[in-house]
Amino acid sequence: MDALRVPTRLRRPGRLLRAWVRHPRVAMAVRAAIAAALAWYVGRLVPGELGNYAYYAPMGAVVATSFTLAGSVRESVQAVASIALGAAIALAVDVVVRLDSLGVAAVVAVGVLVAGWRVLGEMGGWVVTGALFTLIFGQHDPSAFVGAYAGLTAVGAAIGMAVTWVLPSLPLAPAQEALRRVRATLAEQLTSLAEGLDQDTPPDAEEWAARRRSLDPLLATMRTAVAETREAARGNRRVNRYQDDLTLTIRQARTLDEVAFLVEDLVRLLTWQERAENERVALGPELRPAASATLRALSTALASVEDASAEQEAYAAADASLEKLVSQIQWHWSKAPEDAYLGASSIATTIRRCLESIRPQA
Repeated sequence: MDALRVPTRLRRPGRLLRAWVRHPRVAMAVRAAIAAALAWYVGRLVPGELGNYAYYAPMGAVVATSFTLAGSVRESVQAVASIALGAAIALAVDVVVRLDSLGVAAVVAVGVLVAGWRVLGEMGGWVVTGALFTLIFGQHDPSAFVGAYAGLTAVGAAIGMAVTWVLPSLPLAPAQEALRRVRATLAEQLTSLAEGLDQDTPPDAEEWAARRRSLDPLLATMRTAVAETREAARGNRRVNRYQDDLTLTIRQARTLDEVAFLVEDLVRLLTWQERAENERVALGPELRPAASATLRALSTALASVEDASAEQEAYAAADASLEKLVSQIQWHWSKAPEDAYLGASSIATTIRRCLESIRPQA
């Protein structure tokens, strides 16, 4: 069977292609192209002088095409409002100042100030664009130009929103990939900690630092991806079909967020209390083997998480390993000063909290 197995380097292009095709931006590009083509066709049908500005319709369609229907509606309203405000600024400035360097400077200055209005969001940049277009291209018939510019942009935006509603996307794949990466990194972090405890002497501060994994960027990516998926579900016609997957994705993200906090706490405990520079360490040679085995079992249990809980057998093995560690801590504590194993007890408690977070559903 091994002889028939496709080498990883040959399988990887296929995986990359599938991942690329499933990326939400590909679907957004298709929707934007369809919306722009429809908007251009509709814009060309507008009679009279307005038809000369048909190119503003596809521009509005592209602006309105977003990853989510909610985002499409929000950005459409913000873009049209920004264009209208820009046009109003240009018309007001044109009354006071002629079209020259001073007029352009005044329009840009006021436009940039208004563009920072929080209500306009990321579409605030269209204030300056709308103002300059109106000031420069709308000199002969300002009212007609503003009507065409804002009106056809709004028509295109409406088409973009309609296409987004008809062809919605629910970006579960990026969220699930982000969850997988967080889960794998957490499991790798636990294994790395276990390897640090396998030595005859505990690692020093530098060695522990080298074993630390960077979780913050992965967690930020996961939270963003899950938030985008939740927003995409609002008003999405396909959401009922994927409701179970969406629910599990959100639940696992919450679980991994909680576990990540606990693993970070575990890293702090070990790197501060079980290092070579300390006169007294938390575990010592008598407890490090059991602690290492427990961390490895916890890593395996965490890697087995599919929704928000671990696989039953992996969880049971981790729980049994933890109980063995606790028993050893209690035995040694009974023969030592009262506070001798407080650090070891804190480590065991944090491991137990990690396990509780991924306990299989009854």
